[in-house]
Amino acid sequence: MQSLSTARNLLILGLAFVFLYFGIDKFIHPSLWIGWIPDWMNGLWKINADTWLKVIGGTEIAIGIGLVIPIRLLRQIATIGAALHLAGILTQVGWNDVGVRDIGLLFMAMALFFLI
Repeated sequence: MQSLSTARNLLILGLAFVFLYFGIDKFIHPSLWIGWIPDWMNGLWKINADTWLKVIGGTEIAIGIGLVIPIRLLRQIATIGAALHLAGILTQVGWNDVGVRDIGLLFMAMALFFLI
């Protein structure tokens, strides 16, 4: 049972690290990320791409924080949020190195939902 707990904690830390890193980096280096905002989002609901980038970065930070706070329901919501976020990204990036990475992260999020 200890190894299951260790595996769960490693999944939590790994997934939280990825979401926190990418979320924070969107605020520190927005020029590196703005190109990933799909054209159709620019102007959607009268929100420009720069603002969307901040919304997405904030969402990723919230997911990362939700994963590390030891409240079961909060962690479950964060894993669902992570999975939905990654699924949305996959609809835009296609089959490439980013898509393959995000498929792996998506499965990590889904597995973690059942382990929490």
